[in-house]
Amino acid sequence: MVDSAAFSLTNRKKFLELSTQSEFDFVFLDLDIKEALFALLAVRMGFSCAIFAPKDFTSKLHPIVNVKDVDEKSIQALRNRIPHLILPDEYLSIEANKSRISGLLKGAIKRKDIAKYENILKIDETCNVFLEKEFKISSNRLLITLIKSAVKAGATILNHIHTDIITTSNNSLTVSDKTYVNNLQYSIDFKHLLNYETNQQVNNNKELHLKLDKKGLFLKRSLKFSVNNELVRLVRYQDHFLLICENIVDNDVKLQLILDELNSILDWDNKYSLNDILSKEIVELAQTNTLKGELLDVEKFAKKYMDVSSANFIDRVKHLPVVDTNFESRIEIQELIEFADFRFDEAKQTGINPIAFKNLFYRYGSATDDLTEKAYDLHGELGPGAELWQTVQLWYLIHNEMICDSKDYLTRICPNGKGSDFDLIADFQMVDDYFAKMIL
Repeated sequence: MVDSAAFSLTNRKKFLELSTQSEFDFVFLDLDIKEALFALLAVRMGFSCAIFAPKDFTSKLHPIVNVKDVDEKSIQALRNRIPHLILPDEYLSIEANKSRISGLLKGAIKRKDIAKYENILKIDETCNVFLEKEFKISSNRLLITLIKSAVKAGATILNHIHTDIITTSNNSLTVSDKTYVNNLQYSIDFKHLLNYETNQQVNNNKELHLKLDKKGLFLKRSLKFSVNNELVRLVRYQDHFLLICENIVDNDVKLQLILDELNSILDWDNKYSLNDILSKEIVELAQTNTLKGELLDVEKFAKKYMDVSSANFIDRVKHLPVVDTNFESRIEIQELIEFADFRFDEAKQTGINPIAFKNLFYRYGSATDDLTEKAYDLHGELGPGAELWQTVQLWYLIHNEMICDSKDYLTRICPNGKGSDFDLIADFQMVDDYFAKMIL
């Protein structure tokens, strides 16, 4: 097994060479949450597993666990293992034209108490407001964390790999590394070539995800409201909001309708316009792209190939060894906030912005300790501030998370489009120069 502390571009050839020396119990040729989680479970149980992904590590997992699924045992178990990436989020759900009786239902907030939950809401008399709890997921970071955990436990997982199946009867395939000019081929033997089939009952609906400038707006809770009977979520993040719009067509007229409705329920001096949209993405929905669906698929394969019962599956998820989660037993959101504040106090002498540091904390978890240590190492050379931390983040991604080029670098930090100054994105020339200096 390659030194798993160096999940780095410089070790790709070693990973591939070692992969030819024995037969794998399981091999996947695609990668998302369920493949990575299965690999982690498998190697922990003594099986060997490899995943050869054709592209970089990106996830299609939906970023929200809805109110109906938050109490699922498997979701709760995984959330407690990776608390900084599956964060609890309270919503104020605004439902228009509801009867007074609906205001007596579970979660309903009395009108006189609404200001205690959010003092800038401007609610019509015909509306009721409900308090709901969901989870918001950092999907790509969850995938990367599961990959790193599986690799540390003994799995082989690589991105940018080309594969050719020689013959399924001989259980063998050839792989080559797309990042190398020499294009050497490696023969891989396996017992089971696994593939999660696409759910035949696919949800063909789409969502529009808009990254919205905060413009100085502070909300105590995320919001839900409707536009033409279609649900819209306004989800809070450190440096932006995420607007998730059901079945909304991407055109300026309908986008403005959403923003107009948002403006109408916020009692503040500013207003949102189309110019405040930082990026947008149309997301195709499917059941297996929810966290609940992913976990159900892993549970089925664990039972089929490793004889793991449903009860045992939950127990194994509860005790997964996951990297970058050394929070000293803190898993509740307020505890994580305080933990992040404490870690910022240790790093602030390097000149990092507090919001930028919080972004790093909710991206890399307890590995921010490694980034802070590196920042102090380079402080004398680069001085304090953003450039120092841009260099530190680039160093960490290259040497710990298997990025292979500047495109990988950018998508790891802001996969859905335009980033902000708080993302600490290095100049592309700096990135290219850093890669050029590496001896591969």
